[in-house]
Amino acid sequence: MPPSMPSLRLPSRRVSIVLGVASGAIATGLVATGIGAAHESENTVAAAPRAAISTTPGQTTTLSGVSFKLRWKPTDPAAMTALDRVVADKRTAMKAVSFRDVAADATDLRRLTWKSGCAARTAVSALDARVKVGAWCPDFRSGKNDEGSPNWIPQGVATSRTTQFDGLALSWYHVKDPKAANPVTDMARLSVGRRPEVNKTGGYHSVQLAVPTRDASGKVVARDVSVGLGGAGGGMSAQGVAEAPQHAGGVSIVGNYAYLADTAAGLRVYDLRRTYKVTPGSGLGVGSDGKFHAHGEHYVLFEVGRYQFDRTAYGSCPAWTVKPQALNKQLCFSTVTYDPTFPTPSLVTAEYKLSGGLSSTRPARMVRWPLASNGTLAASGGVVTSKAVYGTVTPNIQGVAAFYRAGQGTTIYYSVSGGGATRPGRIISDRAGRNPYTLTGVIGGESFAFDPYSGGDRVWGVTEHAGKRMVYWVYRKSLQPAGDR
Repeated sequence: MPPSMPSLRLPSRRVSIVLGVASGAIATGLVATGIGAAHESENTVAAAPRAAISTTPGQTTTLSGVSFKLRWKPTDPAAMTALDRVVADKRTAMKAVSFRDVAADATDLRRLTWKSGCAARTAVSALDARVKVGAWCPDFRSGKNDEGSPNWIPQGVATSRTTQFDGLALSWYHVKDPKAANPVTDMARLSVGRRPEVNKTGGYHSVQLAVPTRDASGKVVARDVSVGLGGAGGGMSAQGVAEAPQHAGGVSIVGNYAYLADTAAGLRVYDLRRTYKVTPGSGLGVGSDGKFHAHGEHYVLFEVGRYQFDRTAYGSCPAWTVKPQALNKQLCFSTVTYDPTFPTPSLVTAEYKLSGGLSSTRPARMVRWPLASNGTLAASGGVVTSKAVYGTVTPNIQGVAAFYRAGQGTTIYYSVSGGGATRPGRIISDRAGRNPYTLTGVIGGESFAFDPYSGGDRVWGVTEHAGKRMVYWVYRKSLQPAGDR
């Protein structure tokens, strides 16, 4: 775990990542996968609330009267305009592409190797012995050792089955010096590719995340390199691009937008239409050759804004061992997932806490943030109000997924760590009306993502420890008791 808008149409039945079925809209954008459209009234069923938060891990209770707010803050418009001028300059060799293009690019492709060829498969072997698991390790070739890198750490996983992007994405954060007393997280990226197939090798590209910025004088500046752009208004530099220093603890993709969890601050938003193919080279920005580079990668994606948590009103995210001051205070954003199955399509955030930071009166909280039909969060005056808040005393929550069914309510799936780099954690399935169901999980398990598929719904996950890195899926039904599928 960590050390810390143009219109689009939403999916119509269990589209993109984690959780299940959205209301109306983007049915026309769905890839033909045999998924039928469905919408269920918000009043169809009310999950029976438990009288109090149980002290049994996994038991989830709706917290009545508790809510939170996020406020939209767009990336500096002048910086975005300046970025457009950089892109328009042919000398920078930047080409706008879609995530679909990235996934289809066979040039310099990194590999996802099926589990039988991975030493890292020990990370999923305990779960694989109980249920069917599809699993792949990221590239371990010399010079591309994502499986064993001490600097790049995978955290989030997302799937999408829309016309914008039909594939899989992982979020990673970069540690500048892993051996430092206080390691610094200085970069983040996504790995983007087609969904890998069973018994086959898959592939992916790394997409660097960046933020356009300006200096005090209003110029768009970046690290140390610049290039004059003639009539662009006083010279311009792709220096104007700052790296995105964040933990990237979870990622969700909804249509044209990628949402990344920012532990203490809320959610960062990346418009997939702000993805550019660039020339591989060192640094982030325009190099001495006049071309734009993104730390050796072929692609860069720019942040367009943030949904910020009001830390002045609610208090800041405390340490993992510290209980929040109140149920409606000091929220953390350790992971994020997308739930299109709920009558109101939503993003769901969850917070990571160690057992000492939890109690039945100060639980870990999961928050539903309602989505608008254009894929942004539903806001009034730029303010987003939570749809529901849930509590659980489950410690070590690295990821969640949820699945809603009329007459049954919402089932929440927890990815729970606890075994360090040597022992597997747990996967807990929880729903009101029955006891939590627990399976031995994976070693170093992180976020979850729900993938609707006509051949059987799947929950995807990713493991983080060097030498034991796998991206994997299990059938959703196999995570529940036999009589409850």
